[in-house]
Amino acid sequence: MSTYSTYSPRLHKHGSHELHHTFDSDIPFFGEDIRPISYIDWMWDTEKLVQPLFSKYSQFDILRHVISKFVERAYEWWKKRQVRVEKGRASCINTFYELKACMWKLFVPSSFRITREQQSRLENFIDIGDAFIQNLKKFYRQERDFKDQLDLLLSKKREREIQRCADNMIASIEKYKGAQQKQREKAKLKKLRALEKITKREDYEKNIKKKREEEEKGKKENIRKAKEENETKEFEEREKLRHEREFERKS
Repeated sequence: MSTYSTYSPRLHKHGSHELHHTFDSDIPFFGEDIRPISYIDWMWDTEKLVQPLFSKYSQFDILRHVISKFVERAYEWWKKRQVRVEKGRASCINTFYELKACMWKLFVPSSFRITREQQSRLENFIDIGDAFIQNLKKFYRQERDFKDQLDLLLSKKREREIQRCADNMIASIEKYKGAQQKQREKAKLKKLRALEKITKREDYEKNIKKKREEEEKGKKENIRKAKEENETKEFEEREKLRHEREFERKS
């Protein structure tokens, strides 16, 4: 949307497209509703938003930017006023505050107008309200930060409790394992002792058996030797008798 502006040689140095990209602000559009309350709200918001721009841009450029926000009825009013300026029937507007004064007279009837003192008190009241809102937002942020810190502390506490429970459980498991290991070692030792006892008994029995076998073998050997001796004696006696008989026959 294009707009008319004040008729000045400086006016034509910049196009509306370049002007739109020169400023970075949130000035709202004005013109759909031009009732006094709507205008006052728009002007208060706009004045606060343009205050930081005065240190960066000229009065004329700021004026152009504000005018670029006119739409519908406000834009029609501004276009008609520029025709009057061109014909010399209206004075030229060169600053934002001149525009504010002109629009105030047009859009705010006398029943809505207030004195400077009342306006100052109202603006102070609005500033107090804004400060209260900011403080409230700050309180909300602090409350959120507090909740976040509290959640973090509770989370750490829960982590410590979980870690403590885990450590206790691990200690119990290790203790149980130690007890089981001792029982296994005790059972193993008992088994080894029993096995050793059984082995000793078996060895004892083997030794007894071996001794008995050796004794039986000795007995058998003695019997065999005795038998051989008897047989030898009997053989010798028979041979002696045979020789005696032969000797007797020969004699």
